[in-house]
Amino acid sequence: MRSIVRTGAMLVSAVVGCVAMAAQEGVVQNPPEVAASAAAPEETADVFQGEEAERFLARARITRVQSIPQGVTAPRRVTLELDGVTRSAAFKTIHEERPGLMQLSSGQVELNFVDTWRTEIAAYIVDRIIGLGLVPATVERSLRGESGSMQWWVVSEMAEVQRRRNDIRPPDTEAWNRQQLKMELFDNLIFNTDRHLNNILVTKAFDLRLIDHSRSFRAFTDLRPNHTLTRFSRSLLEGLARLERQDLRKRIGRYVSGSQIDSMLRRRDLIVELAAKLVAERGEAAVLYP
Repeated sequence: MRSIVRTGAMLVSAVVGCVAMAAQEGVVQNPPEVAASAAAPEETADVFQGEEAERFLARARITRVQSIPQGVTAPRRVTLELDGVTRSAAFKTIHEERPGLMQLSSGQVELNFVDTWRTEIAAYIVDRIIGLGLVPATVERSLRGESGSMQWWVVSEMAEVQRRRNDIRPPDTEAWNRQQLKMELFDNLIFNTDRHLNNILVTKAFDLRLIDHSRSFRAFTDLRPNHTLTRFSRSLLEGLARLERQDLRKRIGRYVSGSQIDSMLRRRDLIVELAAKLVAERGEAAVLYP
């Protein structure tokens, strides 16, 4: 498995190195229940991610718990207070395993279906490692004797389903498309089987926030069927090289198995290989962006 990590890191270095060597050629290129009021300030990753946000989620006093009417995983909205600051969080305790074949409401058939709060935490940690900056802070916490994931309550203007329904267009199409591509890379990396228009949240500034990763980290060694990985962020390719097996076992081994980690590393390698292949075929300007 060390060879897999080394190979992935070498491939990333090769692609990034290729960019540097040829720089002279030029480079182009909430669910409804979490929607915030128009007066709410924009939250950047410096606010909804990182040690401060994690500390707040882990240590703040729970003052109120409410059911959330939407969502098949039955999350609860929790009000937290620490040092005079009050914020909301989403608490999820779902842990469901179904051996054999299961047909989902979407019509998709899955083998050995798992839906668990544990991968919510793993997804956030992987986001932090690779520098994605789209998944809100998520920590493990107990509520009324139940362990689960406590996630920062996202400040957003709308869910993607609402944006499309109302034909609201982002002011910068290229910046928007780049965010969509980053989301696609992340969902392939963690093999998320439950990305849909209600768990892609859009802020007032048309930045994305990604929630609902309880059906991810499947043990497949291929990329998702019908993926649309056609362009790649250089910074994320560099971030992929930071995924190392031993480090991952320490940081997310409590939430996912060794085989799930190994499968993710294999998918990481496939993503990097695909990026290198497309650069060779189409050139950097058509494939890579910052």
